[in-house]
Amino acid sequence: MNLLAAVKGRVYDKEPGGLLLKVGDFILRILCDSSTIEKTFPGDEIELHTHLEFNQNEFILYGFSTKEKLYVFEKILKVSKIGPKTALRIVGSLEPEEFVHLVTSQNVDKLSQIQGVGKKTAERLVAELKDESFDIQAKYSAELFDAIEALVALGFSRAESIDVARAVYSGKMSTEQIVKEALKRLSKKG
Repeated sequence: MNLLAAVKGRVYDKEPGGLLLKVGDFILRILCDSSTIEKTFPGDEIELHTHLEFNQNEFILYGFSTKEKLYVFEKILKVSKIGPKTALRIVGSLEPEEFVHLVTSQNVDKLSQIQGVGKKTAERLVAELKDESFDIQAKYSAELFDAIEALVALGFSRAESIDVARAVYSGKMSTEQIVKEALKRLSKKG
């Protein structure tokens, strides 16, 4: 059971790898996944779902914009030889549904493409989590995953690519169809 389930406050500042969050008279340093940091700005009122980690020298607070991200982070921490920094990198690279899809479909190749996650770590993730019961429905397909990667390669942020690709995705679409529809939406924004 997590001692500190969530914190609510105003973003005081951004730091590499985290946020400073003003909660009452305190300013908390919270390490966050990259998409949470990317979507947050100083002055924003936010709530972060948290995981408090104790080690020999310090307390570290990890924060996530959704309960699903926290849930996946904590599942990843159960895998042998994977620590919080690697788990945070994975959660920042993949949406929860995307992660579940890759693990349950045993897609070691895509998992090993995450920065800092090699083939051995990807194989360990799949081996230890493939039979795990996830409370997240994997509404991802290989086509959706590839479309997100294509949009990122075209220069769009990962967060924006995920949001727009998921918004246009209606199942049974090819990667090209998803990218085409996503680009139409993105061009209307600009």
